[in-house]
Amino acid sequence: MENKKSFFPLFIDLTDKNCLVVGGGNIALRKVKNLVEYGAKVLVIAPAVLPEILELNVKVEKRGFEIEDINGKFLVVAATDNESLNKTIVDVCEDKNILVNNITSKTYMSARFTAHIDDENYQIAISAKGKPKESVKLKKDIIEYLKNKKD
Repeated sequence: MENKKSFFPLFIDLTDKNCLVVGGGNIALRKVKNLVEYGAKVLVIAPAVLPEILELNVKVEKRGFEIEDINGKFLVVAATDNESLNKTIVDVCEDKNILVNNITSKTYMSARFTAHIDDENYQIAISAKGKPKESVKLKKDIIEYLKNKKD
């Protein structure tokens, strides 16, 4: 049973921050794109990595995760399809006070990614508490609202 957590909304500068993404699939790709977009230095570790990840400005190591991989990281993303491995990554990160996101849980992590809007007037982050499809739907509604507000 997972603990109930309360996540504090916070905008954070990731420029040149060392981030690790463990996993090389579609969800990892989305996480990596977000991190790169905001200036993070990203290391991706996974035995297999999507070609689209290789095209991004990231370092890739095609291998399995090792505990030492989190050393010196500001943020770690456990983006594998192995729930047990992701839980281990979260446990190690929390022991070392490293922010960690876990794609196989709604709460077993210390940091959530959001659906976000970033334009010339607003920066809006949306979290539906671990339900990404709901966040994306609300994001679309807010974009439409902002578009109509300008007209």
